[in-house]
Amino acid sequence: MDKPAPKISLKMIAKTITGNDQLMWIALIFLLHQIGNGLVVGGIGSFYIYFEFGYAGGLYSLFTMLGMSVTAFLMVFYPAISRRFPRKRLLGILQNIAIVGYMMMLLAGLFMPSGLMAKFYIITVGYMLANFGQYGFYLVMMISIINTVEYNEHKHGNRAEAIISSLRPFLTKLGSALCVALTSATYLIFKVTDITNGISSAENAAAMDASFDKTGVIGNLLSNVQRSQSIGLLLAMTIVPLAFMLAAFFLYRAKYKLDESEYERICKELEYRRSLINE
Repeated sequence: MDKPAPKISLKMIAKTITGNDQLMWIALIFLLHQIGNGLVVGGIGSFYIYFEFGYAGGLYSLFTMLGMSVTAFLMVFYPAISRRFPRKRLLGILQNIAIVGYMMMLLAGLFMPSGLMAKFYIITVGYMLANFGQYGFYLVMMISIINTVEYNEHKHGNRAEAIISSLRPFLTKLGSALCVALTSATYLIFKVTDITNGISSAENAAAMDASFDKTGVIGNLLSNVQRSQSIGLLLAMTIVPLAFMLAAFFLYRAKYKLDESEYERICKELEYRRSLINE
């Protein structure tokens, strides 16, 4: 008869996490990545597009749709890509792609005139490249977290798979919460909270009353936006995510030791241990 699954306690969770150095590092790396990756879609990106190009026309929807389209490509082709490139080398490539993307967004935002459609499309292509790098990084992190299961078994004799698997969604939610806090701080620093709250209120009012002049109200709010405020949001959606990604990248290279060869070595040793037990 199968043994009942052991009960999971807070003490067991804490012991598993703190006793697995590779899990602790990858948890920190994943959290940093999640904070930076969520800033554009967490609100800053939408308000920047409104500030620069106006509210009407659905440009933000186009911006996000095109920017996120690259994730579909990675979902399909990541297995083939990962077989060709070792993870740390692949992260370097993804990092460089993201840097190019963020720099395209930043330079276009700083030096091209507001409202110019060519500027919008350059920023959107930049976001596509940045998001390609970010999502590829996310996929590598997912695999890296899962690989700590075998490391835990190798080090402590138990896989603790349930605890390790549940850590990723927890970190995702924590990253989202910290991203919201960072977004709110950005609005306060650049003094756009009244404008962003006003736009949100107008959208809510229009959802309740179809006759509400949402476009006119939001247009009046956007007419008060200063160039420095728009640049502030631009910096928050380019330099800040890139800084978080760079921190995660260098930590991964320095502290995460379970590359393909080390992981394979651990798996072979675990197989050998199991064969001795089954003899």
